[in-house]
Amino acid sequence: MFETLAVGDTTFAPALFLAPMEGITNSAFRRLVSDFGGYGALYTEMLSAGAYLQEKSRESPYTRKRPCEGPVIYQFGASGTEDLEALFRKLPELDAAAVDLNLGCPAPKIRAHGWGVALCADFPRLREVLERIRRNYQGNLTVKCRLGDDPGNWREGFLERLRLFEDVGVQAVTVHVRFSGEKLKRRPRWEEYPWIAANTRLPVIGNGDICHPSDLERNRAFFEPLAGIMLGRIAVVKPWIFREFAGLPPLEIDHAEVWDRLYRYTLEDMPPERAFGRLMDFTYFFAKNFFFGHQLYKGIQKAQDAAGIREAALRFLEAKPTLQPGQGLSFT
Repeated sequence: MFETLAVGDTTFAPALFLAPMEGITNSAFRRLVSDFGGYGALYTEMLSAGAYLQEKSRESPYTRKRPCEGPVIYQFGASGTEDLEALFRKLPELDAAAVDLNLGCPAPKIRAHGWGVALCADFPRLREVLERIRRNYQGNLTVKCRLGDDPGNWREGFLERLRLFEDVGVQAVTVHVRFSGEKLKRRPRWEEYPWIAANTRLPVIGNGDICHPSDLERNRAFFEPLAGIMLGRIAVVKPWIFREFAGLPPLEIDHAEVWDRLYRYTLEDMPPERAFGRLMDFTYFFAKNFFFGHQLYKGIQKAQDAAGIREAALRFLEAKPTLQPGQGLSFT
């Protein structure tokens, strides 16, 4: 499954994608994932359409792209109040494999900006934003969304949005199969994928707590209609996870070395005071590799700076802590 996916003039091989994640998928983390390979494309974290116009995009840790990363899809949050015309005049300097519009983030601060699920819920404004994008951008365009706001009556509104995506020239849709108000601990509704794929001519990429190739095998009827899958938090726990899904030979992983490599990459891209929060976020997930990973995360809480995080993390990791079983990870 998921060997290739053609989006416009670009073929992604395999059709395996790194999800956009706030605080995580900056250039340092994408660089780390690229060291292991096995993916078709990497996503940036969601970028502010307005802030991007002020960025030095070849230097910013959010937008810079190294050749080792391969195809990178740049995701933007927008409300329609931004100067989208100026954004797309600037965009060619990024060498983007595609642009993705975030319609799925439910965080309160994102809703307050009118981005994410707030934009998706406002159908007239959503149409206006997509039409403006298409007037100014002829490249590959995708969107990422959730199922909607109403668990009891969502299909009609979702179909209306699928028709809009088709009409304005969106070329693929990623669906996180939760509703806008559902937390990430809620079980994703994989069983909805066949219905979604049957009701659009667009390629559908599935997203939501897919953690191991066995998830696909055990739920083949749910996943077979999809054109690709997107891995999120499991890729922070295991930056090498795409190799497993792509069927590549396994690697021997030195967890201390991997953590320290991410530390070095992050400090190359941003000053220590900015790196501090990013290292905290990464370590929270990376700790899930271990039976007593909570001790790793607890240990770094006392750190005052990036160097202190490194000292605490390596003290734990170099002691060769016991690993969780490979298929035992879950976010529920």
